Amino acid sequence: MHAFTARYAACRRRWIIRLGPFSFLKLSVGLYRAVPAAPVSANVQGDLLRELHRDYPSLQQIPGGVLFSDPPKGRMLLIDQTKVESVENSPNSPFEAIDRMRSDFHKSIPLLEYPPPFHVKIEGAGTIQAMEGLNPTQVLMEHAPPQESWTMLAGSCTFAGIRYIFRTEDGFQRDVHIEPLFAQPDKFYVMVLSMASGAGAASLDQAMDRARQETEVIERLSDRVVSDLSQS
Repeated sequence: MHAFTARYAACRRRWIIRLGPFSFLKLSVGLYRAVPAAPVSANVQGDLLRELHRDYPSLQQIPGGVLFSDPPKGRMLLIDQTKVESVENSPNSPFEAIDRMRSDFHKSIPLLEYPPPFHVKIEGAGTIQAMEGLNPTQVLMEHAPPQESWTMLAGSCTFAGIRYIFRTEDGFQRDVHIEPLFAQPDKFYVMVLSMASGAGAASLDQAMDRARQETEVIERLSDRVVSDLSQS
């Protein structure tokens, strides 16, 4: 009977834990060159401006390239000698953001004469709201507790972060960071950096299809990891 009561109490603790869904604060997709190209010329910058000015009203020159942005919408397109990277902050729909990035890449890549293969890097960062008294700092401290000898040297530990690195058989790597959100300590902050190794994508659409798939993985993985950490 005692064992049953203990199991019931453990299950009940899991039931009362409440977590909001993962919400993107930032989503970025970068296409990286295997070998750096020449700096973006003035002529190419002009061609890019003609194609992109409706979506990006602001242009700023950077070393070796150019940065297009739309600050009110939280969107940026960075082009330099090593990469073409699109960033969107707080997207209402991450998959619609991927579609916009695909459109921007289709406009810019031909003007840059950037041939395949495309080496893809996707970064997703967001938050998960803790409710029902769940404390993100306490959850993470339980999984990564500081040693007393550390606190004697450094002082009281006020929070902990956890990092996991995953690799798939096809060479994809996912680097996952979880920590409390400094500005709002009742939220978990999760950042996932995904990179493909090997030969790269053979076409732009193939690269963006992988980015779309990876966006879903980031969302699901963030929810699952935080949920499991909170219930263990």
